[in-house]
Amino acid sequence: MSEKKTKVAARAVEGLSALEGAVIRRTWHQGRWWFVVVDVVAALTDSRNPDGYLRDLRRRDEELSRNWESLVTVLRIGTSGGPQMLSCASLEGILRVVQSVPSAKAEPFKLWLAKVGNERFEELQATDFDALSEDQRCLLLRGQMAGHNKDLAEAARQAGVETPLDYAVFQDYGYKGLYGGLGAKDIHARKGLKKSQKILDHMGSTELAANLFRATQAEEKLRREQVKGKSAANRTHQKVGETVRRTIQELGGTLPEELPKPEKSIQQIQKAAKSALGHEKQK
Repeated sequence: MSEKKTKVAARAVEGLSALEGAVIRRTWHQGRWWFVVVDVVAALTDSRNPDGYLRDLRRRDEELSRNWESLVTVLRIGTSGGPQMLSCASLEGILRVVQSVPSAKAEPFKLWLAKVGNERFEELQATDFDALSEDQRCLLLRGQMAGHNKDLAEAARQAGVETPLDYAVFQDYGYKGLYGGLGAKDIHARKGLKKSQKILDHMGSTELAANLFRATQAEEKLRREQVKGKSAANRTHQKVGETVRRTIQELGGTLPEELPKPEKSIQQIQKAAKSALGHEKQK
């Protein structure tokens, strides 16, 4: 993250006396904010060795340690000594860490998190989606899809979908519900993709939006109904997909399997956007 973003994060903490002056670096990744975990620990504890505090915390809290990899992602963050790979967590992950830290600053910190999240939500709401180009829409929705797929994976894990194979089957049920019986392999073949290519990277904005709705609603339903067991989770995901499909039909929309494959993949769009940005900087 740039120095400018770090300062923005520091200023956002100001106004809450318990956290005055704390610097919590954050970065926008896959459609949401990610916060540097050790900065959060430092702000909550005033520890002179927040890294050591965090190690002790994980030893004390077995559940936190067990779920660490699903809560934390290593991201490239700008520091005074240059870019570093640091452990970061999304809003949900940080709230889980905060639960394990006995601190009088916890509640003010949660208020700050809510403020940061609301600022970004309002910023996205202010964006006129209709004014975006198709490429911009695809980039925005694909980023949101990546973030929500992580949330869906965690909700599925809590329901009993534990292994990578279990999760692949779980995802397949969701696709079959949304695509009228077509699984991931069928969709992959229908799009004429190579084995290494991902179907989500070869969808237009309408198809991505349908899948985003499927993913968010499946996660919500799994958590709300406290679904337990792989079979129950699979059925839930398929039913959500079927419901989204019926909604598209009732609105007179084009079913996802009938939508055309876009000319450019997400990677090609990203490359073009990066190239355009480079040319802009040279002007």
